[in-house]
Amino acid sequence: MKKLLVGAFALAAIVAIPGVTLAATYAYVNVSGEVMTTEAATPSSAINTAPSIHPRSGVMLIETTADEAIIGDRVSGT
Repeated sequence: MKKLLVGAFALAAIVAIPGVTLAATYAYVNVSGEVMTTEAATPSSAINTAPSIHPRSGVMLIETTADEAIIGDRVSGT
């Protein structure tokens, strides 16, 4: 009976795991005009938690190594 109860708790834990979202990497422009990255679960949370994000900056999901090429670049007009 004890094994059945432990098995039921283990199954409940496995079912609950998909509720956890994994963080993704987003690029943004900081107030100095440099392209930086931040990790967040959603684009909205990336904007809200990015350090020194420029007021007119959005975020871009980094998905490939080609996307990573912009990190560290400077953006004029900031």
